[in-house]
Amino acid sequence: MAIRQSKTKSQMGTKRPKLRGRRKKKESLAEQRSHFRGTEDFNWLPMMDLLAYKQITNDPDHLIQLKESQDGWADLLTVRGQGVGTMSMNQQGNLIQGFYHFLQAYLEDVTFIISPFPVDTGRQQAFWGRRYERITQQIAREQNPRRRLQLQMQQRYIRDKQRTNIEVEKQLVSEEFIIVLFGKDKHTLRQNRQAAIQYGGSSLILEEISLEKKEETLFQINNLNTRVK
Repeated sequence: MAIRQSKTKSQMGTKRPKLRGRRKKKESLAEQRSHFRGTEDFNWLPMMDLLAYKQITNDPDHLIQLKESQDGWADLLTVRGQGVGTMSMNQQGNLIQGFYHFLQAYLEDVTFIISPFPVDTGRQQAFWGRRYERITQQIAREQNPRRRLQLQMQQRYIRDKQRTNIEVEKQLVSEEFIIVLFGKDKHTLRQNRQAAIQYGGSSLILEEISLEKKEETLFQINNLNTRVK
């Protein structure tokens, strides 16, 4: 019994430091999580913690002021697709080398996001909408029955095209690649953005995002189960 009791005390003695160690580790992770900058390896961290923000500036840059003052500022740029599947092996190799150069040259905090968005057929709908209005006006003025019938057939064709465009937006989703840049203040962020665009070159083509698209992207990131219209 004495040996058994001694063994139990020994086991209890070894467990307590582990519990304290786990508690310290948990507190350390919580502290690091509160200062997450986008480059740490926390795959389980919700994106809403990364991009919790106060406001978007009302200027041509539309910079994002992050919620925590120590996190500073952020900006979003879109990565233009380049049709890698249609490239030759040499072209693909050059593209990879260019991206590798970007990762070596750009040393500031950065993260990439793949964000799902509905396929945008707004331009197509606007084009066919203008055609529809023009043909409708021609039908109203046309006196020749044969020509009027031809215009009505064109009108039906345009209606079918518009229905297709609307269904495409409802059913299909495209993946857009977004890069998030950080800076301690607006001036630093602008410098980082310019450097990222320069280092990306023709391999990682970075483009600025409009205010409307930036707001949609932030909404999509923070509401992953909600479809952007």
